Amino acid sequence: MTAPPVTTRPATISELHEVAALCTAAFADEAVMAWALPDPVTRLTYLRGVFGASLGAAVDTGALILAVADGVPAGASIRVPRSGIPETTEPPAGDDPVSRRLRAVQEATDTRHPDSPHLYLQSMAVRPEHRRRGAGSAMITSGLARAGERELPVYLEASTPDNRKLYERHGFRDRGEPIRLPDDGPSLQPMWLDA
Repeated sequence: MTAPPVTTRPATISELHEVAALCTAAFADEAVMAWALPDPVTRLTYLRGVFGASLGAAVDTGALILAVADGVPAGASIRVPRSGIPETTEPPAGDDPVSRRLRAVQEATDTRHPDSPHLYLQSMAVRPEHRRRGAGSAMITSGLARAGERELPVYLEASTPDNRKLYERHGFRDRGEPIRLPDDGPSLQPMWLDA
């Protein structure tokens, strides 16, 4: 049996609840989130809150793209143009272990962002039951087309060896050494694709 064809399109405001649930399910086992929030219940609660609050802005700017299989969103990606000027994002407050780890991720990745204009593949999520069925490749291809229209290179951080292999198949190459998170955290591999 062959997998259904996967298409991509911008997400709509009416889909925010469904897309937030998709992203929560996809990131529930993601390496960095599992390290930052080791308790699965706390992790799910945190992810629901983050995605519930943040996806609306991505929809408004057209940065949230869905991979759709059989009429159902199977994946979501956020890609934002960056001017090369450092972005200012409020770091997570608090001195608890979770806040410290989330701050460490943000600080480590912020220092490695390219200082030239690029399209940043900020995140990509695929429902666990749709992995390895073309949703990730469809979203990458769509993102590369968008970058090509703007004549921009693309930057991202791969959080697992499997993700890194997927990006390599689409032409991405390592950009420097891995970002090593403290406290035995996972490594993120910065990757780059020229315009």
